[in-house]
Parts: sequence; C-alpha cells; structure tokens
Amino acid sequence: MRHVIFLCLLGLSTYALSQEGSLDIDGDGDVSMLTDGMLLLRSQLGFANDALVKNALGPGATLITGGAIQSQINMMGDRFDIDGNGRLEALSDGLLVMRYLSDRRGNALIHDVIGENANRTTAAQVEAHIASLMPVPVPPPLANTVGSGRLRFEGAAALKGSSIDVYFYIPDDVTADTPLLFAFHPLDRNARDTRNALIDKARAYRFIVVAPEFSSSLFPGGDGYNLGNVFVDGDNPSAGTLNDESEWSFSVVEPLFDYMKYQLGNQTSNYSVYGKSAGAQHALRMLMFKPNARINQIVVAGAGWYTTIDDQTKFPYGFASSPLEAADLSVLFAEDLTVLVGEYDRNPEASNVRHNSVVDRQGLHRLSRAQFFYDQAQTLAFNLDVEFRWRLVILANAGHSTSAYAEEAADLLFQSP
Repeated sequence: MRHVIFLCLLGLSTYALSQEGSLDIDGDGDVSMLTDGMLLLRSQLGFANDALVKNALGPGATLITGGAIQSQINMMGDRFDIDGNGRLEALSDGLLVMRYLSDRRGNALIHDVIGENANRTTAAQVEAHIASLMPVPVPPPLANTVGSGRLRFEGAAALKGSSIDVYFYIPDDVTADTPLLFAFHPLDRNARDTRNALIDKARAYRFIVVAPEFSSSLFPGGDGYNLGNVFVDGDNPSAGTLNDESEWSFSVVEPLFDYMKYQLGNQTSNYSVYGKSAGAQHALRMLMFKPNARINQIVVAGAGWYTTIDDQTKFPYGFASSPLEAADLSVLFAEDLTVLVGEYDRNPEASNVRHNSVVDRQGLHRLSRAQFFYDQAQTLAFNLDVEFRWRLVILANAGHSTSAYAEEAADLLFQSP
C-alpha cells in the first residue's frame, strides 16, 4: 500500500536515536575500531573539536562535529568505564575498546590495561560489558516505505551545522539493489517539483528519486549553487578566494548518498544524476570538480551556459585559474554523460541565459551552447586520442520544459537498450 510520509530527522538517523547507549558513536550504523574506537580514545585523551573527529568518522556518519561526538560520549556516562573502576581512562577503558574492536579476546584483550580497583577484571567480564554496548540491529528507517516524502539532512560539512530538505520518492517493491537517481533542481530551488516530475518514470523503471534542495541561505546565488561554491566569487576566481573543498555544494552529495543508503538499507555502489537548467550546471561542474564521486551516469538538460573544456579560458567559462587546470581529461571524457537540450530551447532572451563577450562565444541560446560545448569536447578528445563516451541528444518538439526534460532523462538513464 502506497503512503506518503514526512520525516524530520535533523541529520540524526533513526538508527542512532534508537541506539542510545551503544558504541556507534558517530551514528553511521556500524561500530569500527578506526572510527568509534578512535573517537572514544581521543576523547579520553582530551582531544576536542576538529582534532577529535579528523579522519575518524564513518562514511555514513550522522554526527560529524566534535561537539556532537563529545555530547554522544558524555551521554553514555559511566557505561564507557569498561573496567568498572569509577574512572574513564584512555589507557585502560579506551584501549580495551580498541582491542575488542580489533577482535582481541581472552588475555590478549585485557593484558596490562585493567585499571586499579577495577570491578571487571577478567576477559569474560570485559567482553560481556563491551558486547552490551554494541548496537542491536534494527530495520532501516525507510524500510518497507513507498511513496513520496521529505527528510532533513545535516551530515555534510558544507552545511555548517545547518540542514537542507531532501525530497524523495520510493517505488513499490524496492530491494537493496534498487538504483538511486539524484535530481538537481533549477535556480528556483524547488526540489519538490523536481522530484515530482520524475515520479511516473521512477514508478515505471523502479528507481529511487533523491532531490536535495540547496537553499539560497546556505548556497546563495549562482556562485553558491550553479558554480558549486568553489570560489567566494565564481566570476572572479583567485587562489585567495578559493573555498575549501569541504565547503563546496558538490561536497553535500556523497555524504547524502551514504545517508540515503543507510536510511533505505540500500547496497548500491553508485548513483545516477540528472539536473535541469541551473541544476544541469551544478551537476556538470560536480562531475568536473569531483572525479572520484560515485556517479555512474549523468544527464544534464537545458543548461544556460557551460564551463567549457578549455585551459586558455578563465573559470567559470573555462578551466583556467581553477582547480580544473589539473583535471585528467581522459577520465572526464570517459564518463557516461549525456548533454540534453530541446530543439526549441533557443530563446536568447530567456531568463538565466547569461550574456557577455566571453560566454556568447558558446552561442546565444541554450541549444547552440549545448552544441558548442559538446562539439568542442569531442574535437579535443579526438585530438588527444582518448575514449569519448559523451553524447548529445536534441529533444524533438521540446523547449525548456521541466516535464519533457525529466521524462527524457529518465528514459536515457534507465530504459533498457
């Protein structure tokens, strides 16, 4: 039975909320020596803030700041007094947890680390206590859920402790292998409509829609969204105004993928991407700036203009004066990318079709600019003698239509050959 749900998770997964009193300190649904064990040990050694969490969070962590991690540890109170001597000590309690999580048992677990006046002195006692701290498996929060919904996500550093809305659609009879499609909204910041335009196709092809809403308060204007918040002022890039990669809007997507996998109990290793208009610009630049993102196929539809593959033209119109100068073009050209544009998407006066002496070299409207971008890339790939997997699709009888672009993109991504 299909039902509509609303979730307000505020970045803390239902699993973590139901597992108070567990060793899953970072709330990623797993307990690991290199994450949870390390976090506990560092806390007991006096580490705080960034020093506490640096390189010690699981890929799907829902608690990501030093303050949140310390609060979780404090909430446990004396349950982390592993040997029961009334003190929380790194060289006894912390090491006992680290050893346990590295699968040491018996005397190898407790040798030379039990504190003075301990109440738990045998390996059996220590093992039983730590085992009681392990999380009890529970169904993923969105298991057995179908239909449309919304949740809040805060598990990315780029969100700076705030949260964004994520609209999703889950078709009937999903499995752990059901593919995920990340859909990026236009400049109107309306992720709900972006999701809704894909529902019929998601139902037909059985894929999950994930549509994050990049709010203008967190990612203002074209600099914050279209250009990925890579620079403070994307139209005037410089080394001094280059934002840290953790602040890029692109850097929200990978943690959100892990978070959605956890929420759904999904086991897929990659995801598809679709973006329309400003969302197409965001998607395409993410592909360029994030070569290690787990994207397996991508459709960009009706972009107003492009960052062209040109190291002589300054960003945002080319690669010069940006981290893209170091891009491996053989990797980029081998991506499964479709540039989609309507045959009637050719109004030079359309809103958000930028005009100046540089960008107008691409053409004067979306259709001509898509053709220019694709042709230039294809020629460069040929000259470099590298694989070129991109394709250009001109959608017949279509203008800058949300529904037409969404439906065609879904067909391109999920329809069997």
